[in-house]
Amino acid sequence: MKILLFGDAPMALNEGGINQTLYNLFSFIDPKDFMGITEVDKKTLQKLGSVEPYTNRYKSYKLNLINFPVNRFTKFLLPFVNQINFYIFQQNQYNKLKQEILMFAPDVVISCSNTSSGILMHDKLFNNNDLFAPIIPYFMDDWMYKNKQDKVGKLVHNIIQKMLQKNKYWMMIGEELGNLLAERYQAKPEKILYIRNPVDLSDAPQDSIPVKHNPFKIAYAGALWPMHFDSFLAFAKALKLLPVQLKAQLILYTQESQWKWRKAELEPLGVVYGGHLPYNQVHQKLNEADALLITASFSSENYTHSTGSLQTKVTDYCKSKRLIISCAPSYAANNKFIKNNNCGICIETNNERDIAKEVVEIINNFSAYQNLVTNAWNTLQDFSKEAVHQKIKEFLQLSLQ
Repeated sequence: MKILLFGDAPMALNEGGINQTLYNLFSFIDPKDFMGITEVDKKTLQKLGSVEPYTNRYKSYKLNLINFPVNRFTKFLLPFVNQINFYIFQQNQYNKLKQEILMFAPDVVISCSNTSSGILMHDKLFNNNDLFAPIIPYFMDDWMYKNKQDKVGKLVHNIIQKMLQKNKYWMMIGEELGNLLAERYQAKPEKILYIRNPVDLSDAPQDSIPVKHNPFKIAYAGALWPMHFDSFLAFAKALKLLPVQLKAQLILYTQESQWKWRKAELEPLGVVYGGHLPYNQVHQKLNEADALLITASFSSENYTHSTGSLQTKVTDYCKSKRLIISCAPSYAANNKFIKNNNCGICIETNNERDIAKEVVEIINNFSAYQNLVTNAWNTLQDFSKEAVHQKIKEFLQLSLQ
């Protein structure tokens, strides 16, 4: 089966987030049967490295013809330049790229955009569907709700609605997001495959009796976008309120650019930067901690994101065999997963003193929570690479009937 994977982000093993999830999901595809289309140019793809062995199977598109650095001197030009870029984009038919797609002749197209630009390009390339191949929309979170109600924002909304109404086979990261998008866009699929980040169980850390560190080590792996950060910041502040006899250390593993962005707020709170880990080192390094933190925003602005997005790191944390702590609102998809599987502790407040009280309880009763670690590992039988890859293959085959 020949598969075309379309999206603004390429699959890449060590980049985290959507890139990593895409790689873990679709790395079963033989490179000769794969074609990727992404906004990332060839030079950047080669620099990423962890796109191999698919680097040369990717084709790139350029959405904006005019690009320039935005600063206080040039920012007033941005609206005007955006209008020009959008006009040029509307006139461009991308015929060369369309011809390359037709020559590849995919059996199925998986469309996974995480930005408005990706949605606009999806419509440009697949609106008429000259391929006569099924197109499967795949959404990982609800980034769309932040779109402005301007000309472009309304266009993006209409394209997504058409995409979901027209195509009857969907892939979603979880049931919460599938329900949310079905209601918003008034669309009803025939089949949905709920699919999230799979893990390789063969190289998991060995079972061991955890020995509590002093200070108590809590690790967080991944980016700190706005849909995560307010909760993370509240948790970091809460650790400063712990009693003198109890000490806890929050260690952040993320890309250097993320640390530079957040350093001024986090370093005074004692957050330690642990560096950016290659994916094949993540689980062993997290296993060295006492507990693993996952966060989702409490802000009303990020409500649908917290509600609909089950984060990639959940399965990676389960594999790491350490206690999972979720600091997130009660309606968060992360907390729903943890409660349904009884595989971690949910702190459902952003009040720093209340968080501190719950952390004290966790530290003082650490050994009593180890059954949750066992439960987390047991959930992974449904999220092993073998199981997930088989589900995807069967679903794609079903879409061809």
